[in-house]
Amino acid sequence: MNTHSPTSAPALIATCWTSAGDAAPLRPSEASPIALSDRIAAIAATGWAGIGLVHADLILARETIGYPELARQISEAGLSITEIEFLNDWWATGSARESSDTIRADLFEAATALGARHIKIGAGNADVPLPISVLTDAFGELADDAASTGIQLALEATPFSNLRTTQDAIKVVTATDSPSAGLMIDIWHTAKTGLSHEELWSIVPMDRVAAVEIDDGYYDTLGTIFEDTINRRTYCGEGEFDTAGFVQHALKAGYRGPWGVEIISETHRNTPVYEGLQHAFNTAVASFPNVSS
Repeated sequence: MNTHSPTSAPALIATCWTSAGDAAPLRPSEASPIALSDRIAAIAATGWAGIGLVHADLILARETIGYPELARQISEAGLSITEIEFLNDWWATGSARESSDTIRADLFEAATALGARHIKIGAGNADVPLPISVLTDAFGELADDAASTGIQLALEATPFSNLRTTQDAIKVVTATDSPSAGLMIDIWHTAKTGLSHEELWSIVPMDRVAAVEIDDGYYDTLGTIFEDTINRRTYCGEGEFDTAGFVQHALKAGYRGPWGVEIISETHRNTPVYEGLQHAFNTAVASFPNVSS
C-alpha cells in the first residue's frame, strides 16, 4: 500500500487512543466517552487520513448506528483508512480463549464491514513470557483464519507482554507463510527495549511490515512499564526517542505505508480532543523530511 514517499505528505492514522478523549487501555470499559460522529468529524477536520477504533467502540457502533452507517460516516468525512484493535489471548485455553474467540469474531466482522486495512494483534501482559513455540503455533492458526476472509493482521511486540522484543515478533510472524501474518512496529516499544532505529530497520523483514506507529517518550520508566506506556507517551519530537530519525530509517528501509500516531498519556487524555488531535497531527508531520503539501 504505497501511500507515502519521502517528499509527499504522509498518510497519518489517528489511532484509537489518540482521538478517544478520557479513555485508556484496560479500564473496565475501554469505550470512548466521545460520540463517534464527533470523533470522526474532529479527525477529518485536523488533517488525518485514517481512524483507529477499539473493540468496545466497535461494539457500541454495531449496536446503535450499525456498521453500514459507521462506514458511511467515515467515508463521507474523507477518511480513507480504518484500523481496528485489539486482540489478545489468541494463544490461550479455557475461558480466556473463549473470550478471545468472541472478540476475534467481532473484530473480523468489523474489519470486513468497514474495509479495515488491518487488525492490531497484541501479546497480552505477562510477568513470565510463554514459550515462543506456543505463540508461533497459535499465531499461525490465527493468520490462516484471517487469510480465509482476506484480513490483514499486525502483530505488536511490547516489553511487558509474551512477545517482549521485535526479534521475537519476527520469529512468530515469519514462522508462517500466511499472507495475513504481518508485523506492527511501534517506536515506543522498540525504543524502550533498547533497539536503535538503525538496527531495527536493518533486521525487520520489510515484506512482513503491515503497519508502523510513531509517537515519543522517555527512556526512564515511572511505575511499571505498562503504566509508563499508557501514561507518559508524548507527541512526536517532544520526547527522547528521535521520531524524525525513526521515520528516516523506516523510509530508507523502504516502508511506504500509512503511519499510525498513537498518543497515550494523562496529558493527552485531559486535552480537549480537537486540540490534542491537531497537536498530534502537526508534530507527526514535522517528523517527516521534505514534506510538501
